[in-house]
Amino acid sequence: MPLAIATIEAPLVEDTLRAQGVEPVVIEWTPPARGDLADVALLTRAYADNAVEAGNREALALLDAARPHLVGAGLATDLVPGMDGRTILHCGPPCDWDHLGPAMRGQVARAAMLEGWAPDQGEAAALIAHGAITLAPTDTHGVVATMCGVLSPSMAVWAVRDEETGAEAWAPVSDGAGDGLPPGARTRDLIARQRMLSDRVAPGVAAALDLTGPIDLTDLARRASDAGDPPAARPQVAAMMILHALLPGLAARALDAVPAVTLITAGDGRMALPVLAAAARAALQSASGVPRSSLVIGMSGNGTDVAITLAGMPGTWFTAPAPIGEDKDFGEGTPSPDAAPWTGDQGVIACADMAIDARLCLDAGESPGIAMGIASRADGAWIGQGLVRVPLPAVRDALDALAPAGPTAAVPP
Repeated sequence: MPLAIATIEAPLVEDTLRAQGVEPVVIEWTPPARGDLADVALLTRAYADNAVEAGNREALALLDAARPHLVGAGLATDLVPGMDGRTILHCGPPCDWDHLGPAMRGQVARAAMLEGWAPDQGEAAALIAHGAITLAPTDTHGVVATMCGVLSPSMAVWAVRDEETGAEAWAPVSDGAGDGLPPGARTRDLIARQRMLSDRVAPGVAAALDLTGPIDLTDLARRASDAGDPPAARPQVAAMMILHALLPGLAARALDAVPAVTLITAGDGRMALPVLAAAARAALQSASGVPRSSLVIGMSGNGTDVAITLAGMPGTWFTAPAPIGEDKDFGEGTPSPDAAPWTGDQGVIACADMAIDARLCLDAGESPGIAMGIASRADGAWIGQGLVRVPLPAVRDALDALAPAGPTAAVPP
């Protein structure tokens, strides 16, 4: 039998063997957490905890069983709990006015102008700074806002419900031209667009669904994924499928809404992104609160911080500085310094699709790369696409809180 020598990540030894006429069997191996001893100790606790294993099995079963459906549309003040008074929701983890990124501050201020609470951005900023307008993260109200998304009472929202658990989620209706509100010079256009969504699109969709019944978003997302090649085309496919499902009801109950609904559906498919995000949020809520689960059920940014939440610790945010997308593919004439750090709650789509285990992220030494739109630092407009990752410190903090140092039980074979 010929001699066989195996090596593990030892290039100098491999070169020496080859110089002597021996071809080694090279075994590719990366140590857990890339050899960081503190992270290895944390992973040992997390992997050795029977309760975490049991929690993840339960959470995954619940997520797999979830069946989110598009059930309606309407005004935020009518559908979203707690959207009364002068309240504006922003994407991402909790953040006070002074620490919101400039793009998000502009979006919040323009929402106040839309509501008639302030005549200009300066007055809106003053009202918010003095507490006359309440800021809150979307997550606390069951809302997901994509890109530099905000939500105020008179804005239109999609309504989604998981038919298995009854969990609900809402998302601002996008006009398809890009999430977020346009800057000051286009305030009249802003109001007209939002009024179209509130006065035409939302009532029309509600009337259509009242006739045809809810739309199964699990099935729709699967079919869009099957048909969307390359993956960047999937939102466009999903948008066309949503329109196709709505048209019979619109034609019968809300014919005057057909032009507006068709208008927001045309283009690059951004209209579908909030719907898919709300579906993911409703599905993930089925796993929220499962004791000790390390399943990531929330992943979002506000232009300053990015944060994750775990199924086993709902409502607790683990934050890190928001990154700017890697491998940026910006639109023509848009320099990369214009890119804002991670903004938006659309990370929940990846959480639902990939069933992300925080332990595996730390084990691999990086969180999954998520393709995401990039917003302008100046005004929140969509300027390109990139790949973003949650920084490992947020993952590390989450696991440390979930599996604190102390006696643990071994995982049975």
